[in-house]
Amino acid sequence: VFALESKLEKDQRQLQADHSDTLARVQQLAKDLRTLTCQVAALKSNGSQSTCCPVNWLEFEGSCYWFSRSGETWPEAEKHCRLENAHLVVVNSREEENFVQEHIGSLQVWMGLSDAEGAWKWVDGTDYATNFKNWRPGQPDDWHGHGLGGGEDCAHFHPDGWNDDVCQRPYRWVCEARLGVAG
Repeated sequence: VFALESKLEKDQRQLQADHSDTLARVQQLAKDLRTLTCQVAALKSNGSQSTCCPVNWLEFEGSCYWFSRSGETWPEAEKHCRLENAHLVVVNSREEENFVQEHIGSLQVWMGLSDAEGAWKWVDGTDYATNFKNWRPGQPDDWHGHGLGGGEDCAHFHPDGWNDDVCQRPYRWVCEARLGVAG
């Protein structure tokens, strides 16, 4: 009886693991199907009606986002985004902040905000003064004590809000483009 109970418990654990794996695969298939459907529509319209994000980009509220898996300096990250007809992410709302944060976790990741010319500016021209902000307490502080020369002119995501840092640090980054523009 004990041997049967033990085998039954082991089989139940395996079934639960298999069920979770199958559910994750079905969810991924549904995502892939949506992407393919969108791409087929774009192909049928000869590319004139691109209403989906490129492969490996995620859609959120009318924009497409690409999340890097390696680190670059802020200028190199922005350059990479520009090559994709995009720009470093510009955060316009708490919802957008939450979307990005959900995909980067606790990583430090560049955004499209800098004060290299003296005043904080978004890379797409969005007005800094009236736009959404989520600085960590005490930030931005333009700290000079890091020993890398100069202050801190580029903004990045941090688990508890935004931080300014030396633009030459190699952080991951997020590109953003309007739906149908990136790629």
